[in-house]
Amino acid sequence: MVEAKKKESPHSWWFDSHSKGSSNRSPWLQTTLAELDEKTRTMLQLIEEDADSFAQRAEMYYKKRPELISMVEDFYRTHRSLAERYDLVKTEPGTRLLSSPWSSPLPFTKYRLEKSLSLSERAYDSYSEACGPEESDESEVDDPEEEDVGSETEQVSVGARDEQLMRLEEQVGRLKEENEARRVQLEQKDEEKREVIRQLSRAMDLLREENAELRERLVKKIPKKESQLEYNKLKENFLGRLFNGFGKSPAIAL
Repeated sequence: MVEAKKKESPHSWWFDSHSKGSSNRSPWLQTTLAELDEKTRTMLQLIEEDADSFAQRAEMYYKKRPELISMVEDFYRTHRSLAERYDLVKTEPGTRLLSSPWSSPLPFTKYRLEKSLSLSERAYDSYSEACGPEESDESEVDDPEEEDVGSETEQVSVGARDEQLMRLEEQVGRLKEENEARRVQLEQKDEEKREVIRQLSRAMDLLREENAELRERLVKKIPKKESQLEYNKLKENFLGRLFNGFGKSPAIAL
């Protein structure tokens, strides 16, 4: 029976004392401990019920569970110790005749036992009223070790995400700086190209003006036939200067 109970609950402090001195127990002690075991099992089953809400599970675990488990443990150990001591004193030689309620050998001990039970029951009742039936039915108590492992895993995961986010932010910052530097370089190159184009435009305008002026002079000073030959010669010279002389001007990087 004890092994069957062990499968129902993982609390070793409850079952460690089941096999201690079981052959020397009186009927009264066996009955008292049986009632105590039943009450303890009922309280633990109520504590360990599952819940669907994560908020309810967290509230039960972080606020209610340690306090209630400690209360059950203290209640069980106090009740058991007092009951065993009372039974031991009651069954000693010379004390069996003192069996009436008013002549008990341990009236103060019995009073402390009843007071301890009353305080424990009131504490549990106040907790039940504070939680309410819905919260008790829907709350889930997780294994502390599993919760600790889950918390550590979550912290590691959060730290890894933060580190990855910082690396991404640094990469974005470097890319922005590189893009800004390239934009400045492109603007400088564009300005240089525009300046070269302006210089070429002014040179072309000067050449057109010079060509027009030479043509007018030739028409005025040379006869028509000679003027045509001279014009052709000047034209060839001009074209030669245009393609040869001006071609040696500084290179234009477009």
